[in-house]
Amino acid sequence: MKKILILSITLLIITGFSSCTKEEIETYSGKDNIYFSPAVVSYVSLNGAKVLTDSIGLSFSLDNPVITERLFKIPIAVQGKASNVDREVKIAIDPSSTAIKDTHFTIPDKIIIPAGKVVDTIRVLVKRTPDMKKNAFSLVFNLEGNEFFKTEMQTKVINVLTKKTMSFIQFELTFDDLLSQPKGWVVSFLGTFSAKKFFLMCDLMNLDPIIFNQAPSSSAVGLSIPEMQYYQNFMKRYLAEQKASGNTVYEENGTEMLFP
Repeated sequence: MKKILILSITLLIITGFSSCTKEEIETYSGKDNIYFSPAVVSYVSLNGAKVLTDSIGLSFSLDNPVITERLFKIPIAVQGKASNVDREVKIAIDPSSTAIKDTHFTIPDKIIIPAGKVVDTIRVLVKRTPDMKKNAFSLVFNLEGNEFFKTEMQTKVINVLTKKTMSFIQFELTFDDLLSQPKGWVVSFLGTFSAKKFFLMCDLMNLDPIIFNQAPSSSAVGLSIPEMQYYQNFMKRYLAEQKASGNTVYEENGTEMLFP
């Protein structure tokens, strides 16, 4: 049975929305606008940083191979009042997107803001496909007006000098499976990085590959110097035992797998 890793990027939007400063929304006094709330309410992104954004990226590269899908929730909100009826949100996939629907992702047929609510999410199921090991893909959503909502909250300038803007009605999600040496991989302890070595070590010691997506430090879970030394000694002993029993472990390129 394939496993689904659910990344719930729930933002505590209700609290965040109600606590938005007057300055953030005073330009938009019209009612019943629909917008992507990450551009208004800062939230915890995939790397743990609290940011305002109109785009985010995710990668399957550090996921166990059994992970074949991720559920990503993009928060949306209403600038206006709750309604006593369900309200459909009109959303379109921008032509600039390179991800293919039903191949790289699926989304519900209808996006609804339920009666009595002013927040919800667009549930995007991202599928891990072989071509993601060679290319990154982009999925750009556009919110559009309909009988329930306006899109008068459009953009705001976030850099006066460069005129860079952030969108309230467009959100980009990028995804890939491009594995490169993670920040937590210390060559002096673990040697030359390879995907085979990395996942073998994680499997043998029941390590979550995600812990290596942070810089090593005494406070980084699983990445202190003593822990690195333990990983190194464990793998050296394992490889030596395998070699002694006639089962030498090789890298994908045919060279013997080694730890310093």
